[in-house]
Amino acid sequence: MGVEEARRIVMEHFANAARRFGFSELYGYIYGVLFLAREPMSLGEIAELTGYSLSHVSTALKSMESLGLVVRIKKPGDKKAYYKATKLLKDWRQAAYYNRILEDIEQMKDNLRKALEALGDETGPEADFVRESIEVAMKRNELAGRILRFIMSHDDEEVLERLITCLEGGEKR
Repeated sequence: MGVEEARRIVMEHFANAARRFGFSELYGYIYGVLFLAREPMSLGEIAELTGYSLSHVSTALKSMESLGLVVRIKKPGDKKAYYKATKLLKDWRQAAYYNRILEDIEQMKDNLRKALEALGDETGPEADFVRESIEVAMKRNELAGRILRFIMSHDDEEVLERLITCLEGGEKR
């Protein structure tokens, strides 16, 4: 086992997470390499450790930089660009899936609203049942969005721990 096995496990984790959420596995491998790096790394070093070509790594790093997953650094007197991971797993999660979940929440909101409009003034047991089901789904969807936006906007571990305690019923507001 040892250090190399631990590094491989971390890199595989990030690669699998990237795949699950529609990104190239390369994003995960790059993030894993940089997440465990003591110092910022050059494009060549990253390519060597991931086993991908310089052009693939370069393209991925540009996208990852725009997502806020990595930061490009210039060292005085050195023409090379160096990269480091943000080290905030919140940023990785937000880029990988929180934003996608929010998109789904918004899409569901729009579709549920359209479904209510389609019901119009129709009455009867089936229409009432469908209307009530849609309204319940709309309320839960809104709550899910509020909770996710709260999580995304708070870095403070203490605030998030208090939220969990409150949600689990261990604390009154």
